[in-house]
Amino acid sequence: MLKSVLFDIDGTITDTNPIFLDAIIQTHFEMTGQLKNREFFHFSLGIPSPVTMRILDIPQEKRMLYIQRWQEHIKEKMHEVVLFPGIVTVFESLKEWGFSMALVTSKVRSEFSFQFDSFGLNHFFQVVICADDAPRPKPNPDPLFEACSHLGVKPLETVYVGDSRYDIMAAKAAGIPFLFASWGSVDPNSVLELHPEFYLKEPLEILDVVQKKIQIGTHLQLNS
Repeated sequence: MLKSVLFDIDGTITDTNPIFLDAIIQTHFEMTGQLKNREFFHFSLGIPSPVTMRILDIPQEKRMLYIQRWQEHIKEKMHEVVLFPGIVTVFESLKEWGFSMALVTSKVRSEFSFQFDSFGLNHFFQVVICADDAPRPKPNPDPLFEACSHLGVKPLETVYVGDSRYDIMAAKAAGIPFLFASWGSVDPNSVLELHPEFYLKEPLEILDVVQKKIQIGTHLQLNS
């Protein structure tokens, strides 16, 4: 029986991916003198910033400054970020239906507040799991297991809504059905090739999936 819904943030709730990419392009040029295009940095969406530093092979002594400058450039543009249409209605409906909700993000805790608090959505979520709240970040399943543990639910009693390859990899490793938020994905093919259980074109379709899973769960209970 479905009891909870877990959500990624960037590219799922907030339309932040474009400014994140522009910010790292600018930062990388400042720090290395190399000008790369957006596609080069697609890999960085959905993993913690320290992991991005390792992949880019930024020297250890420069990583803290690099991340600081990256976050400064993001802060400069956060006022331009909007919520995806319909997502607040999804939260309101799920709350009214009695579902618990959690955020599971690859942001570290220090990044979470300035990138999300201003939207005024925190009250919808019983749990927020950041990258530094679990032994291993996405694409490992640990953050999803942490969320389930805090909510008091089993993996099959929840679903995870996300937009990236790292999200679906984490969901599959955790045994949690995955709802692909295609509306915010910058590389949808990399997600589709992993065969998400549900492909969604707009946020309101989350409610359709939840209703179907409720009906299926009720049917199974009646016939058990």
